[in-house]
Order: sequence, then C-alpha cells, then structure tokens
Amino acid sequence: MIIVGCFSWSCFMVLQAITLKSYPDELAVSAWICLLATIEGAIVALIMERGNPEVWAIKWNTTLLATLYCGIICSGAAYYVQGIIIIERGSVFVTAFNPMGMIIVAFMG
Repeated sequence: MIIVGCFSWSCFMVLQAITLKSYPDELAVSAWICLLATIEGAIVALIMERGNPEVWAIKWNTTLLATLYCGIICSGAAYYVQGIIIIERGSVFVTAFNPMGMIIVAFMG
C-alpha cells in the first residue's frame, strides 16, 4: 500500500504540473481538486456507511472545526501553494520537500 500511495502521489504531482502548464490558474486548479476529492469522498462514505444515516448529521463540536480546518487549510491552501511552487520551480521541488510533512507532523505530535 505504501508503494501504491507513493506512486499515486507522484502521478498526481506530474498531472498537476502538466495541467498548470496549459491552465496556469492555481486557485481554480486547487478548487477543482478539492471539489472532485469531496465528491469521491462522499461516494466512498455512502458506500462504507450505508444504512447508518446518523453519520451524516452535522454536530457543532470540535470534530466539525477539525474537519473544516483540514479541508480549508491542509487541502485547499496546500494545493494552492503546491501549484504556485510547481509553476515557479517545478514538480521536483514540491516532491523533494514532501517528506518534511511527516517529520513536522511527528514533531508536533
């Protein structure tokens, strides 16, 4: 699974670089990425949580705040910054610093 994950992430970076060369609007590309990920995630959640409608209830607690933070900051802003860096420096620069995320998370954890 780690090999599949690494291969998929590298394919995603290459496709993002190709897309940004022909369509250089980083914000629109990151919005499309997040929208399609939301649709895919909803489909997977519908399949995995079939027959359990209470998981779709919005609860006003820290889980909602954590979900919004992760969606807006961790995904949306990160894809936007990655798009800018891919246009400025290339996709190799983004993937070279990708392992730093795990180190930062481990340190903060």
